[in-house]
Amino acid sequence: MRLDFCPSLFFGGFMADLKDMYTAEVLTEFAWAFVEVEADFPVQRFLAEVTQGDWKALSLRQRHERLAHVLVACLDRPFEQVADFLELVGVRVQGFRYLFLPDVVSLFGLEHFAASMRALTVLTASSSAEFAIRPFLKRDFERTFEQLQRWALSENEHQRRLASEGVRPNLPWGQKIPDLDQYRLEIWGLLENLKADPSLYVRKSVANHLNDWTRTHPEEVLDLLEGWQGYSPDTDWIVKRAARTLLKAGHPRALALFGYRSREDLEQVTWNFPPKIHKGERLLLDYELEVGQAGPLRLELQVDFRKPTGRVGQKSFMLKDRETASLRGTWSYEWVDKTTRKHWDGPHALRLLLNGQVLLEGQLEVTGFADKKI
Repeated sequence: MRLDFCPSLFFGGFMADLKDMYTAEVLTEFAWAFVEVEADFPVQRFLAEVTQGDWKALSLRQRHERLAHVLVACLDRPFEQVADFLELVGVRVQGFRYLFLPDVVSLFGLEHFAASMRALTVLTASSSAEFAIRPFLKRDFERTFEQLQRWALSENEHQRRLASEGVRPNLPWGQKIPDLDQYRLEIWGLLENLKADPSLYVRKSVANHLNDWTRTHPEEVLDLLEGWQGYSPDTDWIVKRAARTLLKAGHPRALALFGYRSREDLEQVTWNFPPKIHKGERLLLDYELEVGQAGPLRLELQVDFRKPTGRVGQKSFMLKDRETASLRGTWSYEWVDKTTRKHWDGPHALRLLLNGQVLLEGQLEVTGFADKKI
């Protein structure tokens, strides 16, 4: 079974842990997968050259590059034949650990477009090719985009996802594509083919892709989302997820798109939380509100996390999002350092927002993190 790839997992230090999956057993697994395709594949040479020298110190990305370079050296043949080999391997293996196979294509196949595209068509289903396609887009956008358009019409969900994910403007961990902005209308035209895709895997990519564009072209993306809204339940799911950054920012037009209007009929709103919290403790914040008439209610909590510089980083937490006349619940947060967020002593501002409007403001004093080095 293939584990859907999620680039966001690589940030905040998780990538450093992932590199450790390349154990001696896993490397041996690779070698014998290659033997299944080619009986005389040099197993011992492959294993020795991969793990030589500074292997233990290499990052995940550097390990992928080492694996790619050693594989090509062991094969010792023209790239077109390397691509044939990769296709045969690709139909036999699955999983993120094989992400170095598409790297072979991006590192050695730029001069061999047709063979590279054939290989990536197979490899994107066995690992993921959104990173490997980026160098081709940088080198020859028009020609590569034509391939993406063909993938967008494929019966294979992995290829359809690649059509969207490969050309995202802010692909995590992916190379930037210069001047991508000038092609945005053509790209959005490609996404039209995927706006009601039956695969959630593909729809997530389309939503994330459009969410990227809201950072630079919010009004144009909203024009598109307004046109898509109501097309199908699956499309409406994409529309809502694609607008999430605008919704968090309280963008009036985005809020209006989903019926999040100002509630003048607010009857009561309360919250309760301790004035101080210490490192290692769990904060429990109780909240309750009522409005006069049922309707779409989006309740969020904003926290201004202090930084060592004295500045703050604002983070929004979704509490409830539903059509109702009342909301109540408890928000829980453990004050411990994580790979994705570090904590610092001092006052932290809290705000309770309903449909983008601030209802309540308060302050929480955080202690216990003073011994941490900056």
